[in-house]
Amino acid sequence: MKHLTIILITLLSCTFINAQVEIKPGIKAGMNIAGLSNLEENGGIRSEKITTFHIGATLSFKFARFYTLQPEVIYSKQGSEYKNFGFDGTQSIELNYLSIPVNNKFYISNSGLNFQVAPVIDILLSHKNVNNPQKVDIAIAGAIGYDIGNGLVMSIGYKQGITDLLGRNVDTGNGYETTDVSDLILNNVIQLSVGYQFKL
Repeated sequence: MKHLTIILITLLSCTFINAQVEIKPGIKAGMNIAGLSNLEENGGIRSEKITTFHIGATLSFKFARFYTLQPEVIYSKQGSEYKNFGFDGTQSIELNYLSIPVNNKFYISNSGLNFQVAPVIDILLSHKNVNNPQKVDIAIAGAIGYDIGNGLVMSIGYKQGITDLLGRNVDTGNGYETTDVSDLILNNVIQLSVGYQFKL
């Protein structure tokens, strides 16, 4: 059994060495078109999306011709504008996040075209015009990307938060949770990004 274990460890080590994982650090930045769902159901007259930005660093691990794992650390400005009863003019909710997506990039054939899906943890850094928002938002993101060449990359994607901004739960009919799903205030953002990846 001991010899079998040694053989398995040796084979696994050789596999990882021969895999020749290509590692590329990078930077990315772009435009956010951000909003918050269901503000109307929570007292707002009309909500509107806001145009902001995101910027950060990436680190890609190319394990195969068709698959790359790319964790990122991104500063992302999000929120919404809305008009509320009893207020004149437009109110603005500002939410500034440290966003940590773990992108799974799947490439089509030998082209630079790729499809991306990522779980995301958004950590709230600061906020304005909202009381006691949740410090952490869990989200799911998807994107279509293209590797232009010479290190340049671009993508268009959508990120949907799944945690209520105010920390409320969905009504399950058990008498303990009282919020209807249509009342949950959720982050959503369209992201247009360009980036550059460095060769090590």
